[in-house]
Amino acid sequence: MYTYIVSFKVKEGEGISFVELQKFEELTEAKPAGLDHFHIFKDQNEENRFFLVEYWASKEDRLKMEASKEYQLFREHRKLVVEKKYETYECDVII
Repeated sequence: MYTYIVSFKVKEGEGISFVELQKFEELTEAKPAGLDHFHIFKDQNEENRFFLVEYWASKEDRLKMEASKEYQLFREHRKLVVEKKYETYECDVII
């Protein structure tokens, strides 16, 4: 299993909007092929920082989803609440 982790700095007062956008996307769009599940974490030490952790069957599945028109539209909406993207990590699940 492939894990993709990305952290975001969300604009002041937009934390709920960020989480709701992610949840709305999950509820209204068909689940992308290869996506097992995801979690959103809120940093306890840094204000307005969130981590999105996605679990995929493969990196290729994630890249295919990111190339879709639907995902590009979602990213445009998410830009309204995200101040900046921090780092990304790619991991293999061992246990």
